[in-house]
Amino acid sequence: MVEVRPIQFHAGTAGRLAGVLYLPEKPTASPVLIAPALGTPQRFYAHFASWLAARGQMVMSFDPSGVGDSLALGGGRLRDVKADLLSWARVDFAAALGELCTQSGAKQVRLMGHSLGVHHAAMTLPEAQLRIQHVVSVAAGSGYWRDWARPSRRVAPLMLHLAIPALTPWLGYFPGRRLGMVGDLPAGVARQWSGWCRHPDFAWGKEPESLRSSLDGAGFSIQALSFSDDEAMTERCTRQLLQAMPNAPSELHVVRPAEVGMNAIGHLGAFRRAAEPQLWPLMERLLHSV
Repeated sequence: MVEVRPIQFHAGTAGRLAGVLYLPEKPTASPVLIAPALGTPQRFYAHFASWLAARGQMVMSFDPSGVGDSLALGGGRLRDVKADLLSWARVDFAAALGELCTQSGAKQVRLMGHSLGVHHAAMTLPEAQLRIQHVVSVAAGSGYWRDWARPSRRVAPLMLHLAIPALTPWLGYFPGRRLGMVGDLPAGVARQWSGWCRHPDFAWGKEPESLRSSLDGAGFSIQALSFSDDEAMTERCTRQLLQAMPNAPSELHVVRPAEVGMNAIGHLGAFRRAAEPQLWPLMERLLHSV
């Protein structure tokens, strides 16, 4: 039996954020934090989180400021959210790590990072990185658009060079959900992300002075999953992200859908119910491989 408990926690300048705890009757393993993909609300991970908790792990998900339930806590107006990708990593994500450590009594947690969720760990501050014992990276990689898989690469110029620069200043946020592009994003997040994605060396090339110390300081181990049919992140993207953290020992696993009994996985499918029979047990094994 798993208890699902919505919580709120304080995150410095971000105010109060929304999270959910998934509590097993008898925890038997290290607590797990799920860090979400760009613009993806925590409810997307609910089935996976419940499954993981039913197997003895205390799990926490959260919404960064401007996303999902945290947007509602902040007043519900996305144009009023003052956030960028570094504040998400260094304020919101760091607070979520601290909250799970407090709730569980653990000094360190394991991270299930989906896409941008791994960047949070790579770019957060040293004291937060010390709370991370091990990372499973799911469909995460460097975001330079010319390295993306073909389906996303085709629409990248329209999104990065036209839609985000034109619509974000006009509306005060990026209306990605209506456009079928990544999701609605705070203005600061959209601007910073599009700038990083236009740079051949992504974030660490665009803002090296802000990121190099965090990337070099990441010392947690990483088991990375790259999916052969991912419509966004290629194997090359994943390798570049891992290489950007030179002191984080890592192992890359390239998975083809048929190998785990699935017709397709893509960028989001690892957390959908179709992945439960074979892919979720693999993700759990990688989570506890260290």
